[in-house]
Amino acid sequence: MLRLLGRKLQKLVRMLNMYGVPLPMVKDPKTGMGSVSLTLVFISSIMVILGLVGKWSGRLGTIDINNSLEFFYASSALYFGRNWKKGGASEDLSEEEEENSGEPSKVEKVDNPDASPPK
Repeated sequence: MLRLLGRKLQKLVRMLNMYGVPLPMVKDPKTGMGSVSLTLVFISSIMVILGLVGKWSGRLGTIDINNSLEFFYASSALYFGRNWKKGGASEDLSEEEEENSGEPSKVEKVDNPDASPPK
């Protein structure tokens, strides 16, 4: 009985490792795709709100407001920190698409930034 249960569990784990487990994620307004870091910000902000309401009312379950605020700070730093890096992912992706498309760039590059581009 336990061997059969163990085999079924191993089969389930192999299947999950092969296909992954889809999770609902919040869509990033900039990219339009699901974002894990924005989902963490969403979850942590809900926890902070529940912690504040629970502290004010005294009747809700106890959510430690200090831990939920630290979680919110960390997830916000993760989400906003990825946008601060120089040459973001969206810019790199557009350059790769231009190279792959074979079309000339719409922006003409000029050696001297003060000089106007040729017409």
